[in-house]
Amino acid sequence: MTDTGFRIVPALFLALFLLAAACQAPRPRPVALWAEQCAHCHMAISDLRFAAQLVTRSGKALSFDDPACLALFLEEGEVPPARVHSLWVADFLRPGRWLDARRAVYLRRPDLPTPMASGLAAFATRAEADSVRQASGGT
Repeated sequence: MTDTGFRIVPALFLALFLLAAACQAPRPRPVALWAEQCAHCHMAISDLRFAAQLVTRSGKALSFDDPACLALFLEEGEVPPARVHSLWVADFLRPGRWLDARRAVYLRRPDLPTPMASGLAAFATRAEADSVRQASGGT
């Protein structure tokens, strides 16, 4: 291989890496408990089981302390729908794991101590939600 070949290979790998990074869809990011405020109510995010995020098309992630705060924020239209890339809610059974908010299964239990008293918890599957519902009630 020539000297030129040795210089082209690293440049090619760098270009492929940058291209792959640029093509990745915006994703939710980890939430810093007690250090971040809810984008809607401005309370400190204190429980990962109820966190939510809105990710814009530019990759900016707005965090919420409760799925209800995310819903109210969307209703108020502070971020136009055309700028929303995705919506995420925390998996109640696996705090720190994000679920697509449109595909998650929700359980409402009025006595569930959620940050904004919504009583909403998100689950990855209907079976998980049903299991918690059977054990402790809710709809």
